[in-house]
Amino acid sequence: MAAPGQDPPETRTLRGWLAVNYSIPARIVAVAGALASAWGLATAVGDTEGVRPLSWLMFLGPAVAGAFPTLELAWRRDRDLSMATVKPRWFAFPFFGALGAVIAMGATETVMRATGAVAAAQARDKWHYWFAVDGPPAPSILFGLLGYAAGLLLAIVLFVVVLWPVQIILRPRQAIAENMMDTSQEHFRRNRAALALMPVMVIGAVVIAIALTSANGPLALVSILVEAALVVVAVVLQRVDKQRRTATGVAAGIELKRDS
Repeated sequence: MAAPGQDPPETRTLRGWLAVNYSIPARIVAVAGALASAWGLATAVGDTEGVRPLSWLMFLGPAVAGAFPTLELAWRRDRDLSMATVKPRWFAFPFFGALGAVIAMGATETVMRATGAVAAAQARDKWHYWFAVDGPPAPSILFGLLGYAAGLLLAIVLFVVVLWPVQIILRPRQAIAENMMDTSQEHFRRNRAALALMPVMVIGAVVIAIALTSANGPLALVSILVEAALVVVAVVLQRVDKQRRTATGVAAGIELKRDS
């Protein structure tokens, strides 16, 4: 048995970690996502204007495959939602989803080029939306990279919008413990409130980014002020378990007006 704060021996290698965390349903979804991406690529050859929804499977296939392992934590009670558990899933599984998609799409693209389907589509329109004459030589790789980014973002969105609120509502004490906060009854309500602010803060950060990139000054100013206020409130509310965090090498965090 592993000591507190340490990973179980069977998860200390990549193979062991995948064996424990990459479930059979997630692998099935990954295969389905790869096949869907190949279907999307085959459809995209005839989609010179880029308007067919089926062409979007090139990105949606790997995106769903990468995000599903995060979503399944909602019904897998043996998995916690701490950052140490969730972050590796965010980056690892979208990679596997994108890798499978690149292989499937690469094989499909090779066949279509060999049969002249791509050349015929480019002859009809050299500015083909997906396969322009002056485009990248291997668009399957580019589509796979876009699928990875989409899978990563989708996984984070599912965590923030679905998993985190559900856990705070149904299993608040588990959420407090997993985030190494004070688990005493005295600080239960304030720590639950501090955790409940986190999804709102993430959404606020997205709004700030949108406002800045769209040059919307009033929205940017308001969203920044609201975000700053939320951070201050969270810092005032939270009561962390400093002893546990120090023992596991995690930053103790900031808190104000600690009760003596």
